[in-house]
Amino acid sequence: MNQRRLSDISFLIDSELNVKDANRSFLRLVQKTDFNLNISYMLEESDTRNLKFFLSNFDDKLTKHSFLANIKPFENSISCIFTITKENGLFRVVIEELSYSRQLLNKALLESREFTALLQNFDAYYFTYDGKKYILKNTKDLITVFDGQKAAFKEYLIHTFKINLHNADTAAQLDSMFANIEEFKSNKYYNFLQTDKKIFTIHTLKTSTRDNSLIVGSISLHKAKEPLMNTHSESRDGLTGLYNKKAITEMAIKKINEEKTPCTLIILDADKFKECNDSYGHIFGDRVLVTIASCITDAIKGKGVAGRIGGDEFLIILDLVEEDDIRNVTRNIRTGIQWNITNVEPGSIVTCSMGIARFPLHAQNYNDLFELADKSLYIAKYRGRNCYIIYKPEIHDKIIVENKQVDNRVSSGKFFADSVDSELQILNELDNLNKDDSKSVLKVLNLVCSYLQISKITVYDKNLKLKYIAGKDKNDIRKDYLAEGADYFHFFNEYNFLHLDNTNILSSVDGKFYEMYRNSDISTTLEALFKTKSGKPKMLICYDLYKPARSFKKDKITFALLIARKLSEIL
Repeated sequence: MNQRRLSDISFLIDSELNVKDANRSFLRLVQKTDFNLNISYMLEESDTRNLKFFLSNFDDKLTKHSFLANIKPFENSISCIFTITKENGLFRVVIEELSYSRQLLNKALLESREFTALLQNFDAYYFTYDGKKYILKNTKDLITVFDGQKAAFKEYLIHTFKINLHNADTAAQLDSMFANIEEFKSNKYYNFLQTDKKIFTIHTLKTSTRDNSLIVGSISLHKAKEPLMNTHSESRDGLTGLYNKKAITEMAIKKINEEKTPCTLIILDADKFKECNDSYGHIFGDRVLVTIASCITDAIKGKGVAGRIGGDEFLIILDLVEEDDIRNVTRNIRTGIQWNITNVEPGSIVTCSMGIARFPLHAQNYNDLFELADKSLYIAKYRGRNCYIIYKPEIHDKIIVENKQVDNRVSSGKFFADSVDSELQILNELDNLNKDDSKSVLKVLNLVCSYLQISKITVYDKNLKLKYIAGKDKNDIRKDYLAEGADYFHFFNEYNFLHLDNTNILSSVDGKFYEMYRNSDISTTLEALFKTKSGKPKMLICYDLYKPARSFKKDKITFALLIARKLSEIL
């Protein structure tokens, strides 16, 4: 007879071990069709004698008793626990296989020791959350380094891993991670910027037993980005290792048009990549593309696929359609690219913009979905770059129509004619400006605000003290920072001006100045410093736009700098 696991075996016996009733599992065990037998033949002689004595001295005060015995209908005897209760003068016996339990325990113990040995090959951390408290351990020595509640654990993480809370994305990731953990939402990746500008990642998973659930978070420190191996496969891009345009497009068409599988389409474009290539060379440009591909791959791992569809343009197909999940992925991509391709000057940081549309929520076929994602990308570019736009018809259809109207005005020439008229009006006002008449000065400044479609203009004198403010409010947000003198201008270029399409780019460069802009809701800025021949400050003029961010067109930047120079000469 082949040995098998014993389970669900129950029978009724008298004090002489005669079976009076039994379930089917017992009959299968003894390979009989009826239960007219005595179980002594199944037991060792000593167990038979002891069991009879045990039953004859059964304590009625206890509801059940346990008796250990070996049964031997197999090649090898099996150790079992007989759980015995009394029923109407007879004894109900339920058999539990002790040797099988020990086998499971030994297997679990062995696997646990294998896992422990494997963990010791990694120098990292992991934590667990059981719904009550957090426990943090080092995989190298498996010593518990923290054991406590959420608030204390959050503070411990911030200080131990030097989390840069001045970075808005990092702060948002931290809050999002704890909110998801507390709700036992798992299989998510969170990227955190450290104060030393390195990055670490936390990946959460959920494990459960019948009675309990546990969140396990693995912490990967200072993960180095390595170039992907070049491949010359027909479906792969030779530089980045991602799918090429033909392959990723075919995959998207099949998923959307043929399989009708809900998904999200993301078009990603590297911001100012041409300027990066021109300034640092094509070798550096290739490194940037490889790093972007690596950041995308890390962020979408297990959630989708990606391909390169142009020089600096990428297409991502996500298997996610919930907005929170999409934002989590795109936030990781955006911040990963910004943090991994960072130079000392804001103007030299490579960032990305993304346009996002969902199937079947926003379109019923690939071409229409791609077009909506592409238009959303255009909006992201217009809003200052280094951001993503998830298409929402109630918000973005109006913007798309307005952009189309602008394009029509440009193609017809009306846009340029109107711009010339507006600029001539401002220049004429400047020519007739009375510098001693503050109302006249503010009138010109307000005209410039209106034409450039910005929130306000702030003018500072040679002592960097406030001289004029025109626009939405009178808040001098730079007062305390300008008091620090030359340090304020360390991001200005060699031509003494600073242009930021999106001030959040400073989050990976200078937390102090990023906080200045963020606390005042300034998302886009153009600042020009004018000096005397001796090199001392003469005037500082700042053009600010509140949220949402918007890119300044090159012709508008040129005109704004022209007006700033003329004001510095007149005032």
